[in-house]
Amino acid sequence: MVQPVFCRMPTFEARVALATTAETLFDFIVRPDNLLEIMPSSTPLEVIDGPERLELGSELVVDLDGFGPTQRLAYEVTAFAEPRTFTETMVTGPLEAWAHCRTLVPTDGMVELIEEITFEPPGGLAGLMLTASRIQESLESSFAHRHRRLREILEAE
Repeated sequence: MVQPVFCRMPTFEARVALATTAETLFDFIVRPDNLLEIMPSSTPLEVIDGPERLELGSELVVDLDGFGPTQRLAYEVTAFAEPRTFTETMVTGPLEAWAHCRTLVPTDGMVELIEEITFEPPGGLAGLMLTASRIQESLESSFAHRHRRLREILEAE
């Protein structure tokens, strides 16, 4: 009997501890307009459609530059437990799959933000250029910038 083979999708994880509360951080990251404040200038982002504040079932449409022509991406919030966690899952976009889970863990007067992204690079010709390792490198740089900006914004209050 042939056993099925299950492939594990590539995963990226980034963590940052911030001197703020889980409620303050959660409220900041569920507002799509705040994403514009923390994105690196090398990856311009424009919110095309979405609510003022995300909740379970919300849809968010953005245009993202950075890997060739501008890409239109649509996400749905597929998990939401305020103020601890939420997940955005890509509905349409250039990758085969994408899910971004954010988890907030309060510790010793701070809150740790754990961001885990599972993804599947595109197939075909696009997959030759947009490989898992290239996506990982981009995520490392982007999230280092995003976490620096979160610290600047939220710890300055």
